[in-house]
Amino acid sequence: MTTEQICRMIDQFAELGTSRLSITGGEPLLREDFTEVVKYAREKGLFVSLATNGSLIEKHIDGLKYVNSVNMTLDGPEPVHDQQRGKGNFKKVIRAVELIKKMGIPVYIVSVITKNNCTNIHKILELARSLNIKVLLQPVFFAEQSHANNLEGYANARYDDKIMIETLDYLIRLKEEGDQSVILSKRYYMNVKKSIASETKIKCRNAGSLFCTISPDGRVAPCNLLVRDMRWLNGNEVGFKKAFINIPEVNCGGCISSFLDIDDLYSLKLDVAWNYYKHYLKLLTMS
Repeated sequence: MTTEQICRMIDQFAELGTSRLSITGGEPLLREDFTEVVKYAREKGLFVSLATNGSLIEKHIDGLKYVNSVNMTLDGPEPVHDQQRGKGNFKKVIRAVELIKKMGIPVYIVSVITKNNCTNIHKILELARSLNIKVLLQPVFFAEQSHANNLEGYANARYDDKIMIETLDYLIRLKEEGDQSVILSKRYYMNVKKSIASETKIKCRNAGSLFCTISPDGRVAPCNLLVRDMRWLNGNEVGFKKAFINIPEVNCGGCISSFLDIDDLYSLKLDVAWNYYKHYLKLLTMS
Protein backbone atom coordinates (compact mmCIF):
# COMPACT_ATOMS: atom_id res chain seq x y z
CA MET A 1 0.00 0.00 0.00
CA THR A 2 1.06 3.58 -0.58
CA THR A 3 1.55 6.05 2.26
CA GLU A 4 -1.72 7.73 1.28
CA GLN A 5 -3.61 4.43 1.40
CA ILE A 6 -2.17 3.59 4.82
CA CYS A 7 -3.16 6.99 6.22
CA ARG A 8 -6.65 6.56 4.79
CA MET A 9 -6.81 3.16 6.48
CA ILE A 10 -5.73 4.72 9.81
CA ASP A 11 -8.46 7.38 9.43
CA GLN A 12 -11.19 4.79 8.95
CA PHE A 13 -10.11 2.54 11.80
CA ALA A 14 -9.75 5.54 14.12
CA GLU A 15 -13.35 6.45 13.25
CA LEU A 16 -14.39 2.91 14.21
CA GLY A 17 -12.83 3.42 17.64
CA THR A 18 -9.55 1.55 17.17
CA SER A 19 -7.11 2.27 19.99
CA ARG A 20 -4.00 0.30 19.00
CA LEU A 21 -2.01 -0.11 15.81
CA SER A 22 0.60 -2.88 15.79
CA ILE A 23 3.07 -2.58 12.94
CA THR A 24 4.64 -5.88 11.93
CA GLY A 25 6.09 -7.59 8.86
CA GLY A 26 8.20 -8.95 7.32
CA GLU A 27 10.38 -6.11 8.45
CA PRO A 28 8.36 -2.86 8.75
CA LEU A 29 11.47 -0.67 8.97
CA LEU A 30 12.19 -1.44 5.31
CA ARG A 31 9.47 1.11 4.48
CA GLU A 32 10.95 4.54 3.77
CA ASP A 33 7.72 6.19 5.00
CA PHE A 34 7.87 4.54 8.44
CA THR A 35 8.28 7.84 10.32
CA GLU A 36 5.45 9.48 8.40
CA VAL A 37 3.09 6.57 9.09
CA VAL A 38 3.74 6.26 12.84
CA LYS A 39 3.62 10.02 13.34
CA TYR A 40 0.26 10.15 11.56
CA ALA A 41 -1.10 7.27 13.64
CA ARG A 42 -0.10 8.99 16.88
CA GLU A 43 -1.72 12.23 15.70
CA LYS A 44 -4.93 10.21 15.29
CA GLY A 45 -4.68 9.10 18.91
CA LEU A 46 -3.56 5.51 18.32
CA PHE A 47 -1.19 3.57 20.54
CA VAL A 48 1.56 2.34 18.17
CA SER A 49 3.62 -0.80 18.78
CA LEU A 50 6.41 -2.03 16.52
CA ALA A 51 7.66 -5.58 15.89
CA THR A 52 11.11 -5.54 14.29
CA ASN A 53 14.23 -7.69 13.95
CA GLY A 54 16.26 -4.69 15.17
CA SER A 55 18.69 -4.50 12.25
CA LEU A 56 17.45 -1.10 10.99
CA ILE A 57 16.75 0.64 14.30
CA GLU A 58 19.55 3.22 13.95
CA LYS A 59 18.28 4.23 10.51
CA HIS A 60 14.87 5.14 11.93
CA ILE A 61 15.70 6.94 15.17
CA ASP A 62 13.48 9.89 14.20
CA GLY A 63 10.45 7.64 13.70
CA LEU A 64 11.00 5.62 16.85
CA LYS A 65 10.24 8.61 19.08
CA TYR A 66 6.60 8.28 17.97
CA VAL A 67 6.38 4.58 18.90
CA ASN A 68 4.84 3.51 22.23
CA SER A 69 6.51 0.09 22.47
CA VAL A 70 8.90 -2.17 20.57
CA ASN A 71 9.35 -5.93 20.55
CA MET A 72 12.12 -7.97 18.95
CA THR A 73 12.74 -11.68 18.61
CA LEU A 74 15.50 -13.18 20.71
CA ASP A 75 15.46 -16.97 20.82
CA GLY A 76 18.25 -17.56 23.31
CA PRO A 77 21.97 -17.05 23.88
CA GLU A 78 24.04 -16.10 20.84
CA PRO A 79 24.68 -19.63 19.43
CA VAL A 80 21.00 -20.62 19.74
CA HIS A 81 19.58 -17.36 18.40
CA ASP A 82 21.96 -17.22 15.44
CA GLN A 83 21.20 -20.86 14.63
CA GLN A 84 17.50 -19.99 14.28
CA ARG A 85 17.76 -16.43 12.92
CA GLY A 86 21.09 -16.23 11.07
CA LYS A 87 24.67 -15.52 12.06
CA GLY A 88 25.30 -12.09 13.55
CA ASN A 89 21.66 -11.36 14.40
CA PHE A 90 22.08 -11.82 18.16
CA LYS A 91 24.46 -8.88 18.43
CA LYS A 92 22.13 -6.73 16.30
CA VAL A 93 19.20 -7.39 18.62
CA ILE A 94 21.22 -6.65 21.76
CA ARG A 95 22.48 -3.36 20.29
CA ALA A 96 18.94 -2.42 19.27
CA VAL A 97 17.52 -3.23 22.71
CA GLU A 98 20.14 -1.07 24.41
CA LEU A 99 19.54 1.82 22.01
CA ILE A 100 15.75 1.70 22.42
CA LYS A 101 16.08 1.58 26.21
CA LYS A 102 18.30 4.68 26.11
CA MET A 103 15.51 6.44 24.21
CA GLY A 104 13.12 5.61 27.06
CA ILE A 105 10.85 3.46 24.89
CA PRO A 106 9.40 0.29 26.49
CA VAL A 107 10.89 -2.79 24.81
CA TYR A 108 10.45 -6.51 25.30
CA ILE A 109 11.67 -9.63 23.53
CA VAL A 110 9.75 -12.48 21.92
CA SER A 111 11.18 -16.00 22.05
CA VAL A 112 9.82 -18.80 19.89
CA ILE A 113 10.20 -22.09 21.73
CA THR A 114 11.63 -24.83 19.49
CA LYS A 115 13.59 -28.05 19.97
CA ASN A 116 16.74 -25.91 19.81
CA ASN A 117 15.97 -23.86 22.90
CA CYS A 118 13.12 -25.48 24.86
CA THR A 119 15.54 -26.92 27.43
CA ASN A 120 17.28 -23.55 27.82
CA ILE A 121 14.35 -21.30 28.72
CA HIS A 122 16.10 -20.38 31.97
CA LYS A 123 18.97 -18.92 29.90
CA ILE A 124 16.54 -16.78 27.91
CA LEU A 125 15.04 -15.51 31.16
CA GLU A 126 18.49 -14.83 32.61
CA LEU A 127 19.32 -12.85 29.47
CA ALA A 128 16.08 -10.85 29.72
CA ARG A 129 16.74 -10.09 33.39
CA SER A 130 20.28 -8.97 32.63
CA LEU A 131 18.82 -6.53 30.10
CA ASN A 132 16.06 -5.54 32.57
CA ILE A 133 13.31 -6.35 30.09
CA LYS A 134 10.42 -8.81 29.87
CA VAL A 135 10.02 -11.77 27.50
CA LEU A 136 7.07 -13.25 25.62
CA LEU A 137 7.62 -17.00 25.23
CA GLN A 138 5.52 -18.89 22.67
CA PRO A 139 5.91 -22.43 21.24
CA VAL A 140 6.47 -22.78 17.51
CA PHE A 141 3.39 -24.17 15.76
CA PHE A 142 2.00 -25.23 12.40
CA ALA A 143 -1.31 -23.88 11.10
CA GLU A 144 -2.33 -24.96 7.62
CA GLN A 145 -4.35 -21.83 6.81
CA SER A 146 -1.75 -19.37 8.04
CA HIS A 147 1.68 -17.98 7.27
CA ALA A 148 2.94 -20.55 9.80
CA ASN A 149 2.37 -23.34 7.27
CA ASN A 150 5.90 -24.37 6.33
CA LEU A 151 5.62 -28.05 7.24
CA GLU A 152 9.28 -28.82 6.53
CA GLY A 153 10.48 -25.90 8.63
CA TYR A 154 8.08 -26.84 11.40
CA ALA A 155 9.30 -30.44 11.37
CA ASN A 156 12.89 -29.21 11.75
CA ALA A 157 11.99 -26.93 14.68
CA ARG A 158 9.26 -28.92 16.42
CA TYR A 159 9.87 -29.84 20.03
CA ASP A 160 9.31 -33.22 21.67
CA ASP A 161 5.86 -33.08 23.31
CA LYS A 162 7.11 -34.45 26.63
CA ILE A 163 9.91 -31.89 26.84
CA MET A 164 7.55 -29.06 25.83
CA ILE A 165 5.04 -30.01 28.52
CA GLU A 166 7.88 -29.96 31.05
CA THR A 167 8.85 -26.52 29.74
CA LEU A 168 5.27 -25.29 30.05
CA ASP A 169 5.08 -26.66 33.60
CA TYR A 170 8.22 -24.65 34.37
CA LEU A 171 6.64 -21.46 32.99
CA ILE A 172 3.42 -22.14 34.90
CA ARG A 173 5.42 -22.47 38.14
CA LEU A 174 7.17 -19.18 37.41
CA LYS A 175 3.82 -17.46 36.95
CA GLU A 176 2.52 -18.98 40.20
CA GLU A 177 5.64 -17.71 41.98
CA GLY A 178 5.03 -14.18 40.64
CA ASP A 179 7.98 -14.02 38.24
CA GLN A 180 8.14 -10.56 36.69
CA SER A 181 10.01 -11.54 33.51
CA VAL A 182 7.35 -13.66 31.74
CA ILE A 183 4.68 -11.59 29.96
CA LEU A 184 2.03 -14.12 28.93
CA SER A 185 -0.52 -15.34 31.47
CA LYS A 186 -0.59 -18.57 33.41
CA ARG A 187 -3.91 -19.33 31.67
CA TYR A 188 -2.20 -19.19 28.27
CA TYR A 189 0.46 -21.72 29.23
CA MET A 190 -2.10 -24.01 30.86
CA ASN A 191 -4.28 -23.90 27.74
CA VAL A 192 -1.31 -24.61 25.46
CA LYS A 193 -0.25 -27.53 27.66
CA LYS A 194 -3.77 -28.98 27.42
CA SER A 195 -3.78 -28.38 23.66
CA ILE A 196 -0.49 -30.23 23.12
CA ALA A 197 -1.46 -33.10 25.42
CA SER A 198 -4.82 -33.58 23.69
CA GLU A 199 -3.48 -32.85 20.16
CA THR A 200 -6.11 -30.17 19.60
CA LYS A 201 -5.87 -26.51 18.59
CA ILE A 202 -7.44 -23.57 20.40
CA LYS A 203 -9.92 -21.35 18.57
CA CYS A 204 -10.17 -17.72 19.59
CA ARG A 205 -13.44 -15.86 19.97
CA ASN A 206 -12.73 -12.26 18.96
CA ALA A 207 -10.64 -12.35 15.76
CA GLY A 208 -12.46 -10.37 13.10
CA SER A 209 -14.72 -8.62 15.60
CA LEU A 210 -12.46 -6.91 18.16
CA PHE A 211 -9.16 -7.11 16.26
CA CYS A 212 -7.98 -7.74 12.72
CA THR A 213 -4.90 -7.71 10.49
CA ILE A 214 -4.33 -5.75 7.29
CA SER A 215 -2.36 -7.49 4.55
CA PRO A 216 0.35 -5.57 2.66
CA ASP A 217 -2.08 -5.01 -0.23
CA GLY A 218 -5.01 -3.91 1.97
CA ARG A 219 -7.11 -7.03 2.62
CA VAL A 220 -8.78 -7.03 6.05
CA ALA A 221 -8.18 -10.44 7.68
CA PRO A 222 -9.37 -11.65 11.10
CA CYS A 223 -5.80 -12.16 12.38
CA ASN A 224 -2.20 -12.18 11.22
CA LEU A 225 -2.19 -15.96 10.85
CA LEU A 226 -4.87 -15.83 8.13
CA VAL A 227 -3.54 -12.86 6.23
CA ARG A 228 -2.56 -14.89 3.13
CA ASP A 229 -6.14 -15.99 2.47
CA MET A 230 -7.46 -14.16 -0.60
CA ARG A 231 -11.14 -14.25 0.40
CA TRP A 232 -10.96 -11.18 2.65
CA LEU A 233 -12.30 -7.88 1.29
CA ASN A 234 -9.75 -5.24 0.27
CA GLY A 235 -10.15 -1.97 2.15
CA ASN A 236 -8.63 0.03 -0.68
CA GLU A 237 -11.44 -1.16 -2.94
CA VAL A 238 -14.52 -1.16 -0.69
CA GLY A 239 -13.38 0.94 2.27
CA PHE A 240 -11.75 -0.39 5.41
CA LYS A 241 -14.79 0.06 7.62
CA LYS A 242 -16.92 -2.01 5.25
CA ALA A 243 -14.21 -4.63 4.84
CA PHE A 244 -13.89 -5.02 8.61
CA ILE A 245 -17.60 -5.06 9.39
CA ASN A 246 -18.17 -7.65 6.65
CA ILE A 247 -15.42 -10.12 7.56
CA PRO A 248 -16.97 -13.52 6.83
CA GLU A 249 -17.15 -16.31 9.38
CA VAL A 250 -13.59 -17.41 10.10
CA ASN A 251 -13.80 -21.20 10.69
CA CYS A 252 -10.05 -21.56 11.13
CA GLY A 253 -8.39 -24.72 12.41
CA GLY A 254 -7.15 -23.05 15.58
CA CYS A 255 -3.60 -22.43 16.82
CA ILE A 256 -1.51 -21.94 19.96
CA SER A 257 -0.41 -18.38 19.11
CA SER A 258 0.27 -15.84 21.85
CA PHE A 259 -2.67 -13.90 20.35
CA LEU A 260 -4.85 -16.29 22.35
CA ASP A 261 -3.82 -14.34 25.45
CA ILE A 262 -5.12 -11.13 23.89
CA ASP A 263 -8.28 -13.01 22.90
CA ASP A 264 -8.79 -14.00 26.55
CA LEU A 265 -8.19 -10.38 27.55
CA TYR A 266 -10.92 -9.22 25.16
CA SER A 267 -13.14 -11.99 26.55
CA LEU A 268 -12.77 -10.31 29.97
CA LYS A 269 -10.92 -13.12 31.72
CA LEU A 270 -10.02 -11.29 34.92
CA ASP A 271 -6.81 -13.22 35.61
CA VAL A 272 -5.55 -12.43 32.12
CA ALA A 273 -6.53 -8.76 32.45
CA TRP A 274 -4.63 -8.51 35.75
CA ASN A 275 -1.60 -10.21 34.20
CA TYR A 276 -1.78 -7.84 31.22
CA TYR A 277 -1.81 -4.84 33.55
CA LYS A 278 1.13 -6.08 35.64
CA HIS A 279 3.36 -7.21 32.80
CA TYR A 280 2.53 -4.88 29.92
CA LEU A 281 0.25 -1.94 30.60
CA LYS A 282 1.98 -1.01 33.86
CA LEU A 283 5.32 -1.09 32.06
CA LEU A 284 4.04 1.49 29.58
CA THR A 285 2.47 3.80 32.14
CA MET A 286 5.70 3.84 34.16
CA SER A 287 7.86 4.78 31.15
